[in-house]
Amino acid sequence: MDTMDQKRAAISERSRTILIVEDSLSYRKLLRDYLSQDNRYTYTILETGTGAEGLKQYRIAKPDAILLDYLLPDMNGLEFLQALQQQIKKPDLPVVLLTQYEQENLEAQAIESGAQQYLSKSEITTENLRLSLHNAIKQGELLRQVAALKLENSQHIKALNQHEEQLRLALASAQMGIWDWNLLTGKVQWNREHEELFNLEPGSFDGSYEAFDQCIHPDDRANVHQAVIQSIESHSSLCHQYRIIWADGSIHWIETRGEAFLNNAQEPIRTVGTVVNIDKRHQAQQLLQTQLDQQRLVLDMTVRIRRSLDLSEILKTTVEEVRQFLQIERAIVYKFAPDGTGTVIVESVSAGWEEILHTEQIYDPCGEASIKDFQQGFVIANSDIYSGEIDDLHLQFLENVQIMANLVVPIFTGDELWGLLIAHHCSAPRQWQVSEIDLVKQLASQVSIAIQQSDLFTQAQQELTQRKQAEMTLQLLNTELKQRRAVEKLKDEFIGIVSHELRTPLTSMQGSLGLLAMGLMDDEPEQMKQMIEIASIETERLVRMVNNILDLDKLDADADVLQPEWCDAPTLIQQAMSAMIGSAAAAGVDLAIDCPPIQIWVAPDRIVQTLTNLLGNALKFSPQNSMVSISVEVIDDLSELSQTQTSLVRFDSAQSNTNFSRQIRFAVRDYGRGIPADKLETIFNRFEQVDASDSRDKGGTGLGLAICKSIVEQHQGRIWVESLWGQGSTFFFTLPQPMQETALVLGTLEKQTYCIDRY
Repeated sequence: MDTMDQKRAAISERSRTILIVEDSLSYRKLLRDYLSQDNRYTYTILETGTGAEGLKQYRIAKPDAILLDYLLPDMNGLEFLQALQQQIKKPDLPVVLLTQYEQENLEAQAIESGAQQYLSKSEITTENLRLSLHNAIKQGELLRQVAALKLENSQHIKALNQHEEQLRLALASAQMGIWDWNLLTGKVQWNREHEELFNLEPGSFDGSYEAFDQCIHPDDRANVHQAVIQSIESHSSLCHQYRIIWADGSIHWIETRGEAFLNNAQEPIRTVGTVVNIDKRHQAQQLLQTQLDQQRLVLDMTVRIRRSLDLSEILKTTVEEVRQFLQIERAIVYKFAPDGTGTVIVESVSAGWEEILHTEQIYDPCGEASIKDFQQGFVIANSDIYSGEIDDLHLQFLENVQIMANLVVPIFTGDELWGLLIAHHCSAPRQWQVSEIDLVKQLASQVSIAIQQSDLFTQAQQELTQRKQAEMTLQLLNTELKQRRAVEKLKDEFIGIVSHELRTPLTSMQGSLGLLAMGLMDDEPEQMKQMIEIASIETERLVRMVNNILDLDKLDADADVLQPEWCDAPTLIQQAMSAMIGSAAAAGVDLAIDCPPIQIWVAPDRIVQTLTNLLGNALKFSPQNSMVSISVEVIDDLSELSQTQTSLVRFDSAQSNTNFSRQIRFAVRDYGRGIPADKLETIFNRFEQVDASDSRDKGGTGLGLAICKSIVEQHQGRIWVESLWGQGSTFFFTLPQPMQETALVLGTLEKQTYCIDRY
């Protein structure tokens, strides 16, 4: 081959055709940019936007590899792979599957469907795209080589069979030994060709079965005798293969065929047959079997690598398979360090031979000059360490570890020398066969793929860990920022509302007290009395506000500590009612109770406070001659309980970790003006009121319902309101109850109604 032909071959070796099946133009451009940075291959890039066009383009161009988007307008990636398999009738496809979204078992499904590699779009880089594409192309080339070898072997077997038939016909006329054994006299006759096949001088065979038996290999004598006797006794054809030993000690394979002849009494009297030399056939069969075993081993290693990311396990399997397949005493994987030294990282050794796995670092295990050769991809195959060109230092090392012959193949990661796959024959010199060298080279190539695959996986794991850590940090920062903003907003609102609520009564008080101080009301006793009443009312309002704010602050401060106890529900309601009798009489409103005699697990003072606040709120907005009622209901529906129960606080008692079996629902109903729908969710916020004038007209502070909500949530309950504008409101709150002492108090569940006459 001249220089020009060599250049053309080199260009062809570096040239690859890539088909991109991707509907996004921008992502196709990104893939082209990535591929343009690859200095190993020169790419011819074909592009399609649909799966159907991709299948059509593959039929026309036959590209070396396909970059396939999982989500296409007309089909997904798995459907494309299935269609491509049906189209080209190959089990493994040169496809790198790209996907935008994570999907459980997608990678396994893609590999099972025939794809060589799998990449996530969000994690794709120039480097991992290059490695995945190289691996896909390399896997495809290897599988094509395997397929070609299978075809070649099939053709070879067919040719061998044809040759065997031709040989049989030829030997039938000439090159064939013939024997005739008289069973009555025991005399055996051989023709000249028979004696030549057994490497005997013409006429030297004495005609005895014993002389024939001495020519047979000792390990085959019993089987030959059994086959002959069985043929005679069963009156069947004889066909048997066995080994014979020539006078020079060489071993040869013979196939004998024969038939038994019977007399009139159907008794065997003689057998006649032929012998042929089948050395070539047997050698061909052995070679074929060896090739098939090698192919099976390489394919098994390929499958293991594609299914596993455990590099250590793959390396252990590799050296074990090499040692057993080559029938050698030791196989190792040697890894180079950056400074040129290295160490044995994996070893498989037969019993009785020295282990070198835990030997300290070994400098240059194959000779200093060999390192450069390994970097160029050369293989060392020493059949006898004493007959090869080995320097004294390296020869001494080989002797120390009991090596008589060795086979050394380099392992690469990309273009970098990573290590060596080494076979040691220790018991005697050994002539390494070409097929054996090819096998170790193929396994070294598979190890290279496994190393790159493991590195990519480790890199992906590290990037994933870093990404998760970054996401967690970002979430914490976002949460902290939201909390700070919420606190700032609440602070601003609190300052604005409190300043307004304080300024208004203080201004009113200041005006009233100012007039009194200047003596302007000395002659107006009635107006003086009104001014004093105004000051008194506003003072009470300020006191209520301060007390409510302090109460809320105390509730927040003691949010995780309650002192619950078993209480009589009707008694708690009566206490709240007693506190509101005067207010109800002044408002001209009746109070009513509907409560069964039950025991509840609560902090009694807090529940009385909640009921008092709700009753006071209802009385303020109830018209004269109306009614405000309190009802209590036991709910045993656990599903409803799970929806209302929260985990805001805990009970500071033995019951704090007890499962809840029911809940108690309280309802406070009035027939006042009601609450607008847009206020139902916000009415429990601090300083929130339906009408801004309520603070002045009704004397409220906007904190009562917020206090109720805090108390109920501390009991792990829920509070809400249902209302129709103009028809009144009903405030509900639920209190989950523990399993202990949940039975109702003995007695009937008769309704009780307590009414207060209007004043």
